[in-house]
Amino acid sequence: MPSVRLLLGTAQPALVTPLFTSAPSSFPLVPLPAVTALGALGTGAACLVQYGLVAEVGPTTARMVTYFIPVIATAAGVALLDERLDRNTPAGALVVPAGAAPAQSRPRRRSQA
Repeated sequence: MPSVRLLLGTAQPALVTPLFTSAPSSFPLVPLPAVTALGALGTGAACLVQYGLVAEVGPTTARMVTYFIPVIATAAGVALLDERLDRNTPAGALVVPAGAAPAQSRPRRRSQA
């Protein structure tokens, strides 16, 4: 079903876009392979990985992956782009695993007496 989701995600903007803008006067073909590759390799592969992850570990655990994206992006920005950390950023990064941990714990079984 990933393909249906991606097709619907493409159809919605295609229907709304003509309401807000006109057709372009020219259509450059040079960026087309890059856009296609980004869509197929980036979004398409990510959807397939996500569905595989849901099948393997379950939806709750698989959903936790998305909560760590801002933490990883911030770390990459600091390491690769020399961005500065605000004093609250590390505290916010600690909130993510602290919030994800309770969702990973299994409920305790009550002993029946």
